[in-house]
Amino acid sequence: MWQLSHKINEHGEVYQHKAKWVVLGSHHEHMLHYYDTWASVGRNKTFKVMLSLVVNFNYIAYQFNVETAFLHGETDALVYVKQVKGYEVKGKEKWVWKLRKSFYGTKQAPRMWKAKLTATLNNLGLASAQSDESFFFNSDKTLLLHVHIDDGFIIRKSEKSIIVFLDKLNNTLKLKYKRRPMQHSGYNLKWCNSELKINQKGLIVKLLRQFRMEECKSVKTPCNGNFLNEIGCKSSSDVIKVTLFQQAIGSLNYLAHHSRSDLLFTVNQLSKHSTKPSQSHWNALKHPLCYLKETKDKCLVYRQQLIKEELTGWADAYYANDREDRKSIGGYVILAFSNPICWLSKKQLVVAQSTTEAEYIAMNICSKQLWWLTFVFNDLGHVSPQPTLLNDNSGEVTISNKASLNANTKHIEVRYQYVRECVMKKLIKVVQVSTNDMIADVLTKPLVVVKLQEVYRQLHLKDLGGVLIVEENHLC
Repeated sequence: MWQLSHKINEHGEVYQHKAKWVVLGSHHEHMLHYYDTWASVGRNKTFKVMLSLVVNFNYIAYQFNVETAFLHGETDALVYVKQVKGYEVKGKEKWVWKLRKSFYGTKQAPRMWKAKLTATLNNLGLASAQSDESFFFNSDKTLLLHVHIDDGFIIRKSEKSIIVFLDKLNNTLKLKYKRRPMQHSGYNLKWCNSELKINQKGLIVKLLRQFRMEECKSVKTPCNGNFLNEIGCKSSSDVIKVTLFQQAIGSLNYLAHHSRSDLLFTVNQLSKHSTKPSQSHWNALKHPLCYLKETKDKCLVYRQQLIKEELTGWADAYYANDREDRKSIGGYVILAFSNPICWLSKKQLVVAQSTTEAEYIAMNICSKQLWWLTFVFNDLGHVSPQPTLLNDNSGEVTISNKASLNANTKHIEVRYQYVRECVMKKLIKVVQVSTNDMIADVLTKPLVVVKLQEVYRQLHLKDLGGVLIVEENHLC
Protein backbone atom coordinates (compact mmCIF):
# COMPACT_ATOMS: atom_id res chain seq x y z
CA MET A 1 0.00 0.00 0.00
CA TRP A 2 1.00 3.64 -0.34
CA GLN A 3 2.03 5.58 2.76
CA LEU A 4 1.58 9.32 2.32
CA SER A 5 3.16 11.93 4.57
CA HIS A 6 3.70 15.64 4.59
CA LYS A 7 5.69 18.12 6.66
CA ILE A 8 4.24 21.32 8.03
CA ASN A 9 5.82 24.29 9.77
CA GLU A 10 4.71 25.95 13.01
CA HIS A 11 1.97 27.84 11.17
CA GLY A 12 0.39 24.63 9.87
CA GLU A 13 1.54 25.24 6.28
CA VAL A 14 2.50 22.21 4.18
CA TYR A 15 5.89 22.58 2.52
CA GLN A 16 6.77 19.00 1.50
CA HIS A 17 4.85 15.88 0.38
CA LYS A 18 6.11 12.29 0.42
CA ALA A 19 4.78 8.98 -0.92
CA LYS A 20 6.27 5.59 -0.02
CA TRP A 21 5.10 2.12 -1.01
CA VAL A 22 5.17 -0.38 1.87
CA VAL A 23 4.45 -4.08 2.32
CA LEU A 24 1.60 -5.16 4.62
CA GLY A 25 3.79 -7.03 7.09
CA SER A 26 0.80 -7.52 9.39
CA HIS A 27 -0.25 -10.39 7.08
CA HIS A 28 3.07 -12.22 7.44
CA GLU A 29 3.44 -15.40 9.49
CA HIS A 30 6.33 -16.16 11.82
CA MET A 31 8.80 -18.84 10.60
CA LEU A 32 7.28 -18.57 7.12
CA HIS A 33 7.73 -14.97 5.98
CA TYR A 34 10.16 -13.88 8.71
CA TYR A 35 12.27 -15.22 11.58
CA ASP A 36 14.02 -12.83 13.98
CA THR A 37 12.87 -9.21 14.02
CA TRP A 38 14.69 -7.50 16.88
CA ALA A 39 17.09 -4.68 16.00
CA SER A 40 18.81 -2.34 18.45
CA VAL A 41 18.07 1.38 18.32
CA GLY A 42 20.46 4.03 19.60
CA ARG A 43 19.83 5.15 23.17
CA ASN A 44 18.93 8.80 23.52
CA LYS A 45 21.10 8.92 26.68
CA THR A 46 24.18 8.11 24.58
CA PHE A 47 23.16 10.74 22.04
CA LYS A 48 22.84 13.37 24.78
CA VAL A 49 26.28 12.47 26.14
CA MET A 50 27.68 13.06 22.64
CA LEU A 51 25.90 16.42 22.42
CA SER A 52 27.42 17.37 25.77
CA LEU A 53 30.88 16.44 24.45
CA VAL A 54 30.35 18.55 21.32
CA VAL A 55 29.46 21.60 23.39
CA ASN A 56 32.11 21.10 26.06
CA PHE A 57 35.09 20.31 23.80
CA ASN A 58 34.09 22.13 20.59
CA TYR A 59 33.88 18.92 18.54
CA ILE A 60 32.72 19.08 14.94
CA ALA A 61 29.28 17.47 14.52
CA TYR A 62 27.74 16.06 11.34
CA GLN A 63 24.46 14.31 10.67
CA PHE A 64 23.79 11.91 7.82
CA ASN A 65 20.69 10.17 6.54
CA VAL A 66 20.74 6.98 4.47
CA GLU A 67 18.25 7.20 1.62
CA THR A 68 15.83 4.25 1.33
CA ALA A 69 17.77 2.52 4.11
CA PHE A 70 15.60 -0.59 4.46
CA LEU A 71 16.15 -1.46 0.79
CA HIS A 72 19.85 -2.12 1.47
CA GLY A 73 19.27 -5.13 3.72
CA GLU A 74 19.15 -8.71 2.47
CA THR A 75 16.02 -10.83 2.85
CA ASP A 76 16.12 -14.01 4.93
CA ALA A 77 12.79 -15.49 3.81
CA LEU A 78 10.76 -16.07 0.66
CA VAL A 79 8.22 -13.25 0.34
CA TYR A 80 5.86 -12.51 -2.55
CA VAL A 81 3.96 -9.22 -2.87
CA LYS A 82 1.33 -7.78 -5.16
CA GLN A 83 2.47 -5.30 -7.79
CA VAL A 84 2.44 -1.62 -6.87
CA LYS A 85 -0.92 -0.03 -7.51
CA GLY A 86 -0.63 2.20 -10.57
CA TYR A 87 2.62 0.54 -11.73
CA GLU A 88 1.39 -2.93 -12.78
CA VAL A 89 3.04 -4.63 -15.77
CA LYS A 90 0.60 -4.42 -18.68
CA GLY A 91 -0.95 -7.79 -19.43
CA LYS A 92 0.44 -9.29 -16.20
CA GLU A 93 -1.62 -7.38 -13.65
CA LYS A 94 -2.32 -10.52 -11.57
CA TRP A 95 1.32 -11.57 -11.36
CA VAL A 96 3.20 -11.05 -8.09
CA TRP A 97 6.72 -9.92 -7.27
CA LYS A 98 9.36 -11.89 -5.40
CA LEU A 99 11.34 -9.72 -2.98
CA ARG A 100 15.09 -9.97 -3.54
CA LYS A 101 15.88 -7.49 -0.75
CA SER A 102 14.26 -6.48 2.52
CA PHE A 103 11.50 -3.93 2.07
CA TYR A 104 9.61 -1.31 4.04
CA GLY A 105 6.76 -2.96 5.93
CA THR A 106 8.29 -6.44 6.23
CA LYS A 107 8.79 -7.63 9.79
CA GLN A 108 12.52 -8.30 9.42
CA ALA A 109 13.41 -5.10 7.52
CA PRO A 110 14.83 -3.19 10.56
CA ARG A 111 16.97 -6.18 11.57
CA MET A 112 18.29 -6.73 8.04
CA TRP A 113 19.12 -3.05 7.67
CA LYS A 114 20.95 -2.94 11.01
CA ALA A 115 23.01 -6.00 10.02
CA LYS A 116 23.93 -4.36 6.70
CA LEU A 117 24.89 -1.07 8.38
CA THR A 118 26.97 -2.78 11.08
CA ALA A 119 28.87 -4.84 8.49
CA THR A 120 29.53 -1.73 6.39
CA LEU A 121 30.83 0.26 9.37
CA ASN A 122 33.01 -2.67 10.47
CA ASN A 123 34.59 -2.75 7.01
CA LEU A 124 35.42 0.94 7.42
CA GLY A 125 37.24 0.25 10.69
CA LEU A 126 34.50 1.07 13.20
CA ALA A 127 33.41 -1.21 16.05
CA SER A 128 30.19 -1.16 18.07
CA ALA A 129 30.33 -0.36 21.78
CA GLN A 130 29.32 -2.81 24.49
CA SER A 131 27.45 -0.05 26.32
CA ASP A 132 25.26 0.72 23.29
CA GLU A 133 25.16 -1.46 20.17
CA SER A 134 24.13 1.53 18.03
CA PHE A 135 27.20 3.53 19.02
CA PHE A 136 30.37 3.04 16.94
CA PHE A 137 33.96 4.26 17.22
CA ASN A 138 37.28 3.84 15.41
CA SER A 139 40.42 2.24 16.86
CA ASP A 140 41.72 5.35 18.66
CA LYS A 141 38.22 6.60 19.57
CA THR A 142 38.69 9.89 17.78
CA LEU A 143 35.68 9.34 15.51
CA LEU A 144 32.39 8.68 17.30
CA LEU A 145 29.14 7.68 15.59
CA HIS A 146 25.63 7.28 16.99
CA VAL A 147 22.97 5.63 14.80
CA HIS A 148 19.20 5.95 15.18
CA ILE A 149 17.63 3.69 12.51
CA ASP A 150 18.74 5.45 9.29
CA ASP A 151 20.05 8.67 10.86
CA GLY A 152 23.65 8.97 11.98
CA PHE A 153 25.28 11.56 14.23
CA ILE A 154 29.06 11.72 13.96
CA ILE A 155 31.54 13.82 15.95
CA ARG A 156 35.28 14.39 15.71
CA LYS A 157 37.80 17.19 16.27
CA SER A 158 38.79 17.26 12.59
CA GLU A 159 36.12 18.19 10.04
CA LYS A 160 38.23 16.96 7.13
CA SER A 161 38.44 13.42 8.53
CA ILE A 162 34.64 13.36 8.96
CA ILE A 163 34.15 14.29 5.30
CA VAL A 164 36.62 11.59 4.21
CA PHE A 165 34.74 8.99 6.26
CA LEU A 166 31.32 10.07 4.96
CA ASP A 167 32.58 9.91 1.37
CA LYS A 168 33.74 6.33 1.94
CA LEU A 169 30.40 5.42 3.50
CA ASN A 170 28.60 7.08 0.59
CA ASN A 171 30.30 4.67 -1.82
CA THR A 172 28.26 1.83 -0.28
CA LEU A 173 25.17 3.62 1.04
CA LYS A 174 23.66 6.68 -0.61
CA LEU A 175 23.81 9.50 1.96
CA LYS A 176 22.69 13.02 2.59
CA TYR A 177 24.72 14.81 5.23
CA LYS A 178 25.07 18.22 6.81
CA ARG A 179 27.17 20.01 9.44
CA ARG A 180 25.55 20.97 12.75
CA PRO A 181 22.05 19.66 11.94
CA MET A 182 18.95 21.57 12.99
CA GLN A 183 17.03 18.33 13.61
CA HIS A 184 17.98 14.83 14.72
CA SER A 185 16.10 11.88 16.28
CA GLY A 186 13.02 13.96 17.05
CA TYR A 187 14.97 16.89 18.55
CA ASN A 188 15.23 20.44 17.24
CA LEU A 189 18.82 21.65 17.70
CA LYS A 190 19.84 25.30 17.80
CA TRP A 191 23.61 25.90 17.91
CA CYS A 192 24.70 29.17 19.55
CA ASN A 193 28.48 29.57 20.01
CA SER A 194 29.24 27.69 23.25
CA GLU A 195 25.58 26.75 23.78
CA LEU A 196 23.21 24.19 22.30
CA LYS A 197 19.45 24.55 22.69
CA ILE A 198 17.42 21.33 22.45
CA ASN A 199 13.64 21.45 22.14
CA GLN A 200 10.58 19.61 20.80
CA LYS A 201 8.31 22.60 20.34
CA GLY A 202 6.94 21.21 17.09
CA LEU A 203 5.64 18.12 18.89
CA ILE A 204 4.02 20.30 21.57
CA VAL A 205 2.21 22.40 18.95
CA LYS A 206 1.00 19.25 17.23
CA LEU A 207 -0.12 17.74 20.55
CA LEU A 208 -2.13 20.82 21.54
CA ARG A 209 -3.76 20.86 18.11
CA GLN A 210 -4.57 17.14 18.27
CA PHE A 211 -6.43 17.48 21.59
CA ARG A 212 -7.96 20.87 20.75
CA MET A 213 -6.14 22.64 23.56
CA GLU A 214 -4.71 25.48 21.46
CA GLU A 215 -7.05 28.03 23.06
CA CYS A 216 -6.89 26.63 26.60
CA LYS A 217 -6.05 28.81 29.59
CA SER A 218 -2.37 28.36 30.36
CA VAL A 219 -1.08 27.45 33.84
CA LYS A 220 2.28 27.88 35.56
CA THR A 221 2.85 24.35 36.95
CA PRO A 222 2.58 20.81 35.45
CA CYS A 223 0.14 19.81 38.22
CA ASN A 224 -1.69 21.54 41.06
CA GLY A 225 -1.08 21.05 44.77
CA ASN A 226 -4.06 18.69 45.18
CA PHE A 227 -3.00 16.57 42.22
CA LEU A 228 -2.30 13.31 44.08
CA ASN A 229 -5.65 13.43 45.89
CA GLU A 230 -7.53 14.14 42.65
CA ILE A 231 -6.14 11.19 40.73
CA GLY A 232 -5.99 8.89 43.77
CA CYS A 233 -9.76 8.63 44.09
CA LYS A 234 -11.47 5.45 42.93
CA SER A 235 -12.39 5.36 39.25
CA SER A 236 -16.03 6.35 38.80
CA SER A 237 -18.51 4.90 36.35
CA ASP A 238 -17.95 7.78 33.91
CA VAL A 239 -15.10 6.01 32.12
CA ILE A 240 -13.85 8.02 29.15
CA LYS A 241 -12.46 6.74 25.88
CA VAL A 242 -9.36 4.75 26.81
CA THR A 243 -7.58 5.17 23.46
CA LEU A 244 -7.76 8.96 23.62
CA PHE A 245 -6.35 9.02 27.15
CA GLN A 246 -3.54 6.63 26.25
CA GLN A 247 -2.60 8.66 23.16
CA ALA A 248 -2.21 11.78 25.29
CA ILE A 249 -0.21 9.90 27.94
CA GLY A 250 2.07 8.38 25.29
CA SER A 251 2.83 11.76 23.71
CA LEU A 252 3.41 13.45 27.07
CA ASN A 253 5.61 10.57 28.21
CA TYR A 254 7.75 10.87 25.08
CA LEU A 255 8.23 14.58 25.71
CA ALA A 256 8.96 14.07 29.40
CA HIS A 257 11.67 11.45 28.83
CA HIS A 258 13.41 13.28 25.98
CA SER A 259 13.47 17.00 26.73
CA ARG A 260 10.95 18.02 29.41
CA SER A 261 11.95 16.49 32.73
CA ASP A 262 9.60 18.91 34.51
CA LEU A 263 6.65 16.90 33.14
CA LEU A 264 7.80 13.43 34.13
CA PHE A 265 6.37 13.15 37.66
CA THR A 266 2.90 14.29 36.53
CA VAL A 267 2.83 11.97 33.52
CA ASN A 268 4.11 9.06 35.59
CA GLN A 269 1.27 9.44 38.09
CA LEU A 270 -1.41 9.82 35.40
CA SER A 271 -0.18 6.78 33.46
CA LYS A 272 -1.19 4.50 36.35
CA HIS A 273 -4.81 5.06 35.28
CA SER A 274 -4.31 4.35 31.56
CA THR A 275 -6.35 1.13 31.54
CA LYS A 276 -9.50 2.61 33.10
CA PRO A 277 -9.42 6.41 33.16
CA SER A 278 -12.36 8.38 34.52
CA GLN A 279 -13.47 11.94 33.85
CA SER A 280 -11.51 13.14 36.88
CA HIS A 281 -8.35 11.63 35.39
CA TRP A 282 -9.04 13.31 32.06
CA ASN A 283 -9.54 16.65 33.81
CA ALA A 284 -6.21 16.15 35.58
CA LEU A 285 -4.58 15.29 32.24
CA LYS A 286 -5.64 18.63 30.78
CA HIS A 287 -3.50 20.43 33.35
CA PRO A 288 -0.09 19.42 31.88
CA LEU A 289 -1.46 20.25 28.41
CA CYS A 290 -2.35 23.75 29.64
CA TYR A 291 1.12 23.91 31.19
CA LEU A 292 2.69 23.01 27.85
CA LYS A 293 0.86 25.89 26.20
CA GLU A 294 2.46 28.21 28.76
CA THR A 295 5.93 26.67 28.43
CA LYS A 296 6.09 25.44 24.82
CA ASP A 297 9.14 27.67 24.27
CA LYS A 298 11.13 25.97 27.05
CA CYS A 299 14.24 24.21 25.79
CA LEU A 300 17.03 22.15 27.30
CA VAL A 301 20.27 24.15 27.15
CA TYR A 302 23.72 22.54 27.05
CA ARG A 303 26.55 24.91 27.98
CA GLN A 304 30.31 24.67 27.79
CA GLN A 305 31.50 24.05 31.35
CA LEU A 306 35.07 22.82 31.70
CA ILE A 307 34.83 21.03 35.04
CA LYS A 308 36.58 17.96 36.39
CA GLU A 309 33.43 16.13 37.53
CA GLU A 310 32.11 14.61 34.32
CA LEU A 311 29.22 12.63 35.87
CA THR A 312 26.99 13.74 38.73
CA GLY A 313 23.79 12.09 39.92
CA TRP A 314 21.03 13.60 42.07
CA ALA A 315 18.61 11.15 43.72
CA ASP A 316 15.50 11.86 45.77
CA ALA A 317 12.34 10.13 47.02
CA TYR A 318 8.88 11.12 48.25
CA TYR A 319 8.02 8.79 51.12
CA ALA A 320 4.79 6.69 51.00
CA ASN A 321 2.94 9.07 48.71
CA ASP A 322 0.91 6.43 46.86
CA ARG A 323 -2.57 6.55 48.41
CA GLU A 324 -3.37 2.91 47.59
CA ASP A 325 -0.30 0.84 48.53
CA ARG A 326 1.80 3.47 50.39
CA LYS A 327 4.83 2.90 48.18
CA SER A 328 7.24 5.75 47.62
CA ILE A 329 8.18 7.62 44.46
CA GLY A 330 11.86 7.71 43.57
CA GLY A 331 13.57 9.92 41.04
CA TYR A 332 16.99 10.94 39.79
CA VAL A 333 18.75 13.31 37.41
CA ILE A 334 22.21 12.65 35.97
CA LEU A 335 24.40 15.43 34.59
CA ALA A 336 27.35 15.14 32.21
CA PHE A 337 29.60 18.20 32.47
CA SER A 338 26.70 19.82 34.39
CA ASN A 339 24.30 19.21 31.46
CA PRO A 340 21.24 16.98 32.13
CA ILE A 341 21.41 13.79 30.05
CA CYS A 342 18.91 11.42 31.72
CA TRP A 343 16.26 11.44 34.41
CA LEU A 344 13.68 9.08 35.90
CA SER A 345 10.57 9.17 38.07
CA LYS A 346 9.19 5.81 39.17
CA LYS A 347 7.18 4.19 41.93
CA GLN A 348 9.36 1.91 44.02
CA LEU A 349 8.71 -1.83 44.01
CA VAL A 350 8.65 -2.30 47.79
CA VAL A 351 7.10 -0.46 50.73
CA ALA A 352 9.86 1.54 52.42
CA GLN A 353 9.91 1.55 56.23
CA SER A 354 11.15 5.14 56.48
CA THR A 355 12.12 8.20 54.48
CA THR A 356 15.76 7.14 54.75
CA GLU A 357 14.99 3.73 53.27
CA ALA A 358 13.02 5.28 50.38
CA GLU A 359 15.96 7.59 49.63
CA TYR A 360 18.37 4.64 49.83
CA ILE A 361 16.38 2.72 47.21
CA ALA A 362 16.33 5.80 44.95
CA MET A 363 20.11 6.15 45.35
CA ASN A 364 20.59 2.52 44.35
CA ILE A 365 18.66 2.96 41.09
CA CYS A 366 20.66 6.09 40.26
CA SER A 367 23.98 4.38 41.05
CA LYS A 368 23.28 1.64 38.49
CA GLN A 369 22.66 4.22 35.77
CA LEU A 370 25.75 6.18 36.81
CA TRP A 371 27.96 3.11 36.57
CA TRP A 372 26.59 2.24 33.11
CA LEU A 373 27.37 5.79 31.99
CA THR A 374 31.00 5.34 33.03
CA PHE A 375 31.16 2.53 30.42
CA VAL A 376 29.65 4.91 27.86
CA PHE A 377 32.31 7.51 28.67
CA ASN A 378 35.05 4.90 28.32
CA ASP A 379 33.67 3.90 24.91
CA LEU A 380 33.69 7.59 23.99
CA GLY A 381 37.38 7.77 24.83
CA HIS A 382 36.90 9.71 28.06
CA VAL A 383 38.04 7.92 31.21
CA SER A 384 35.50 9.27 33.67
CA PRO A 385 36.65 10.21 37.18
CA GLN A 386 34.76 8.78 40.14
CA PRO A 387 31.09 9.85 39.66
CA THR A 388 29.40 11.78 42.47
CA LEU A 389 25.97 10.81 43.81
CA LEU A 390 24.14 13.56 45.72
CA ASN A 391 21.30 13.17 48.23
CA ASP A 392 19.68 15.41 50.84
CA ASN A 393 19.12 12.74 53.53
CA SER A 394 21.92 12.45 56.11
CA GLY A 395 20.79 8.97 57.22
CA GLU A 396 20.96 7.61 53.69
CA VAL A 397 24.44 9.05 53.14
CA THR A 398 25.57 7.41 56.39
CA ILE A 399 24.19 4.00 55.34
CA SER A 400 25.87 4.21 51.92
CA ASN A 401 29.26 4.93 53.47
CA LYS A 402 29.03 2.23 56.14
CA ALA A 403 30.76 -1.11 55.61
CA SER A 404 28.11 -3.04 57.59
CA LEU A 405 24.36 -2.99 58.19
CA ASN A 406 22.62 -2.41 61.52
CA ALA A 407 19.28 -3.36 63.08
CA ASN A 408 17.44 -0.65 61.12
CA THR A 409 18.86 -1.52 57.71
CA LYS A 410 19.62 -5.25 57.67
CA HIS A 411 16.13 -6.08 56.34
CA ILE A 412 16.68 -4.12 53.10
CA GLU A 413 16.76 -6.50 50.13
CA VAL A 414 20.09 -7.45 48.58
CA ARG A 415 19.24 -5.82 45.24
CA TYR A 416 19.20 -2.40 46.92
CA GLN A 417 22.68 -2.80 48.44
CA TYR A 418 24.45 -2.12 45.15
CA VAL A 419 25.06 1.55 45.96
CA ARG A 420 26.87 0.61 49.20
CA GLU A 421 29.11 -1.83 47.31
CA CYS A 422 29.95 0.87 44.74
CA VAL A 423 30.97 3.23 47.54
CA MET A 424 33.12 0.58 49.28
CA LYS A 425 34.90 -0.18 45.98
CA LYS A 426 35.33 3.57 45.37
CA LEU A 427 33.42 3.34 42.09
CA ILE A 428 31.21 6.26 43.13
CA LYS A 429 31.17 8.70 46.02
CA VAL A 430 28.07 9.76 47.96
CA VAL A 431 27.75 13.36 49.14
CA GLN A 432 25.01 15.13 51.09
CA VAL A 433 23.49 18.37 49.79
CA SER A 434 20.93 20.80 51.17
CA THR A 435 17.26 19.98 50.59
CA ASN A 436 16.85 23.41 48.97
CA ASP A 437 19.46 22.47 46.35
CA MET A 438 17.96 19.06 45.45
CA ILE A 439 17.12 19.32 41.74
CA ALA A 440 15.45 15.88 41.63
CA ASP A 441 12.50 17.23 43.69
CA VAL A 442 10.59 17.93 40.48
CA LEU A 443 10.60 14.17 39.74
CA THR A 444 9.04 13.07 43.03
CA LYS A 445 6.43 15.63 44.10
CA PRO A 446 4.30 18.61 42.98
CA LEU A 447 6.15 21.93 43.22
CA VAL A 448 4.95 25.49 43.69
CA VAL A 449 5.78 28.14 41.10
CA VAL A 450 8.72 29.65 43.02
CA LYS A 451 10.44 26.28 43.46
CA LEU A 452 9.71 25.36 39.84
CA GLN A 453 11.45 28.51 38.63
CA GLU A 454 14.55 27.43 40.55
CA VAL A 455 14.31 23.96 38.99
CA TYR A 456 14.29 25.54 35.51
CA ARG A 457 17.64 27.12 36.30
CA GLN A 458 19.12 23.93 37.76
CA LEU A 459 17.90 21.72 34.90
CA HIS A 460 19.01 24.21 32.21
CA LEU A 461 15.46 24.87 30.97
CA LYS A 462 15.02 28.28 29.36
CA ASP A 463 12.91 29.96 26.69
CA LEU A 464 13.56 29.57 22.97
CA GLY A 465 12.31 31.18 19.78
CA GLY A 466 12.51 29.97 16.18
CA VAL A 467 10.97 27.99 13.34
CA LEU A 468 9.84 24.43 13.94
CA ILE A 469 8.96 21.45 11.81
CA VAL A 470 6.15 19.00 12.51
CA GLU A 471 5.65 15.78 10.57
CA GLU A 472 2.30 14.06 10.14
CA ASN A 473 1.75 10.62 8.57
CA HIS A 474 -1.30 9.16 6.84
CA LEU A 475 -1.93 5.68 5.46
CA CYS A 476 -4.06 4.87 2.44
